[in-house]
Amino acid sequence: MAGRRLLILGGGFGGLDVARAIGRARDAREYWETLLIDKENFFQFNPLLPAVAVGSVETRHIVYPLRAMARHRHIRFQKNKVIAIDLARRQVRLHNDLVEPYDQLVIALGSVTDYYGVPGAEAHTRPFKTVVDAMTLRARVVELFEMAEQAETREQRRRLLSFVVIGGGVTGVEVAAELIEMARETLLPKYPSLDRSDLTVRVLESGDRIVNTALPEHSAYVLRFLERRGVDVRLGAAATRVEPRAVHLADGTVVEGFTLIWTAGVRPPEVIRDLPLAHAKDGRIVVDGRLRALDPSGTPLDDVLVIGDCAAASDERGGYQPRLAQTAVASGRRAGDNLVRRARGLAPRAFSMKLKGYIISLGKHSSVVELMGIPFSGRLAWLMWAGYYLIQMVGVRKQIEVGLDHLTHLVFEHDSSQILSRRQVLSDEELNLSLRNAPPEAQHTHRAGAA
Repeated sequence: MAGRRLLILGGGFGGLDVARAIGRARDAREYWETLLIDKENFFQFNPLLPAVAVGSVETRHIVYPLRAMARHRHIRFQKNKVIAIDLARRQVRLHNDLVEPYDQLVIALGSVTDYYGVPGAEAHTRPFKTVVDAMTLRARVVELFEMAEQAETREQRRRLLSFVVIGGGVTGVEVAAELIEMARETLLPKYPSLDRSDLTVRVLESGDRIVNTALPEHSAYVLRFLERRGVDVRLGAAATRVEPRAVHLADGTVVEGFTLIWTAGVRPPEVIRDLPLAHAKDGRIVVDGRLRALDPSGTPLDDVLVIGDCAAASDERGGYQPRLAQTAVASGRRAGDNLVRRARGLAPRAFSMKLKGYIISLGKHSSVVELMGIPFSGRLAWLMWAGYYLIQMVGVRKQIEVGLDHLTHLVFEHDSSQILSRRQVLSDEELNLSLRNAPPEAQHTHRAGAA
């Protein structure tokens, strides 16, 4: 049976753990001819993206090169994008018309931003899903402060420094908390012509409380924390249409913002939704207790395992496991263990997991944590947040780098250097925005500096 082709699609939390499991076991490496495929050549540690967005953690410190991991684990890696999966032929079609056959497939392609069909949302908001999104947002914030400092009127300054986060889940809350902290504590003191009243950060949440997956008392704590910091949180604010620098809500009101950030949700990529398999309502592939994909009749496919955000795995309450990093890690470890067991002629084990809790970062000195049913908040929770994610980092080098970042951030302020060019973070219309005290019809006649 040696030489059976194992394809792992996706190098996120789940796919990485499958690859590492195979690479650690010599008999599994000899049994499986393993190829890991991802559209990027690095793994990114998503929970620290908000920290990257404000510069409290360096960008490269949360990424880990997949090719280096593959070399250390004696498996192959290929940087390419999955275009289609042919289950009947057992083939995966990649960009540039490349085709890779498989005997065993592991689907771990993660998720993409879900705009829920809201008109204009994809065109006029900025996603927050990748390390590039985080880098670009940070550079844009600094660039807008530079422009606001040169603006001639208070109206222009307030317009430039208005930020709207659409989605009050964990990501939206963390982005808003980090953004208001960096803006008030690091940037505003450096710009003498600006004051706190020029800055607005809003969070729009369609539900009746923010972070509705958290304990009610934690949702209330987060709300109070954000409001004390100066964040305007609006509940029951469902977006129905988005225009350039304006969000239309279901109640008829319009919320204006120069920078609109979309953190409202995720969905499986189209290549997953198009597969002729059983799907949950949210598009995920329904799997059985061994993480095998189910066809429309409910029959499991032995040659297709699905993990992470792509999988709808049953939980103990009769629903599906949430799309969280800990779910991806747990399912990846179980899938990897079962592939090793198959190489050794052992029976597979069923997948099950119990959520360990959650962690929500609220900036430099505060977090909320629910660990094994015990709630924490404040500075102790922040220390737990920093320590937990430090342990979860891939590799000793990354643990050291991120640990030093945390220590540095405790003592020093955010770095306000703007490395990306103006053209990389502003649209053509924004590049041509006039900062002079001119009537509205003349606002686009004066170029505000070259990139």
